[in-house]
Amino acid sequence: MLTVFSYSSRQPELVQKYIDKNQATFPILSEQASNLERHGVKGFPSAFFLDSTGKVIWQGILPRAFESNDYQRPWLDSLLRQAGVEPPPIPIRWLDFDEGVEEAQRTSQTRLIFVEANRCDQSARVERLLTQDEEIAGLLNDYIRVKIDGRAQLEIVKKYRAHWPGDLLIIDAKDQVLYRFWDHYKDIPALKKALYDHAN
Repeated sequence: MLTVFSYSSRQPELVQKYIDKNQATFPILSEQASNLERHGVKGFPSAFFLDSTGKVIWQGILPRAFESNDYQRPWLDSLLRQAGVEPPPIPIRWLDFDEGVEEAQRTSQTRLIFVEANRCDQSARVERLLTQDEEIAGLLNDYIRVKIDGRAQLEIVKKYRAHWPGDLLIIDAKDQVLYRFWDHYKDIPALKKALYDHAN
């Protein structure tokens, strides 16, 4: 990944401002005419996807954050596969407990609460299940996703009679528990059925 700036190399302060603001860790080219011509930039902003040989396999304008669902990136996965790279698991965006409650009250949607503990094997297994099983990962989009620390938020664990670490709870808009993963531990088909049955 790299950025080609439309600013000339005689304006390094503008480039540095961008780097500082975005905490950029990828290469940035700032020679205006030569790089814009070399990379075929005709308008702003432009984006290109190159494979490992340097061949352009996609050119266009990246979707704005407010236009795209940050959990669905089929076009990017397709480009990665064209370039011979297996896409990494899609990251899950988790809300904290209070944000999840607020969102559920506002939308009347169902929450999925993940009770985790740092450096815990069971938590890691559940997290892998949520990200690496494509069917489950797809179903997560239909839930308000909440993650809590079972040790630090013990009152929430007790409220819902959850087990930790590594429990998953489906909670409806009325704050009632519809499903506890721990009750059906290791029964992945039952988890998928529950996610299907209670999806928003």
